[in-house]
Formats: sequence, structure tokens, C-alpha cells
Amino acid sequence: MEGNSTSHRLLGTWHSFRNLPLWLQGWVLLILMPLNGASLLLLSSFSGQATALALLLVLAVNLSLMWHHGGMNKDMSLVHLLAWIPLELGLLGQLAGLWGDDFMTASQWAFTVAIVMTNAVSLFFDIVDAWCWAQGDRVTLHP
Repeated sequence: MEGNSTSHRLLGTWHSFRNLPLWLQGWVLLILMPLNGASLLLLSSFSGQATALALLLVLAVNLSLMWHHGGMNKDMSLVHLLAWIPLELGLLGQLAGLWGDDFMTASQWAFTVAIVMTNAVSLFFDIVDAWCWAQGDRVTLHP
């Protein structure tokens, strides 16, 4: 069963990612993942905790979906919608002073604004992918 081995699936998923347009690979590897991942270093703040929770949800479900499909599929965008929309609302509420930390340092504020802006861009792409998926585009990107 060579085709279903762990190394074969991991390599297939990597090649699937590498088949994305280069600018999108850069967006994910250089901006989206590092910024959301930085939340794991900021767990003492509301924005760090909320972002880390959304990040862990996205990672757990999307890694499972990639494993299942053997590559990247537009159904992964649905998970982003379920995680990023509540996160965006929560962080915007924090920035508006409705909930969260009573006082935000300049670095917490900058992190929160950066997360809101970055994930808003990501949500734009996710809405397009989710729409395509809902219209029947269920193809998994394979090498």
C-alpha cells in the first residue's frame, strides 16, 4: 500500500501546497502563519488567547482535511470562516473596548490590529474558495 504511506501523504500535501501560486505560498509562509503563530507567545493577553484558539482549531481540522484528501482542497476555507469570523469580531470588540484586556500595551494593540488586518485579507480568499466549493469545485490540488 505504497500510495497511502505516511511519507507519501506528507509529500503529496507538500507538493499540493507548492502547486499554489508563488505569491500565495509566500503569503501563507511569510505572513499568515508566522503572525497567527506569534499568538502562542502572547497567551497572557486576550488577543493572544483568542488568536491561539482559532489557530489551533484551524490547524487541527485543516491538517486532518489535508491528510484525508492527500492535498489541499477548497473545503479548508470553510474552517477558516468558522474560526476567523468569530476571531475578527472578538478582536474588533477588544479594540473598541467592549471586552478583553482592560489595558492594551502598544505592542498588544499593534499585534491585534495586525491580526485583524491579516485575517481579513485571508477571509476574502476564503470566501471566494468557500463559494467555489459550494458551487461544486471539490477538486483536491495534487502535484
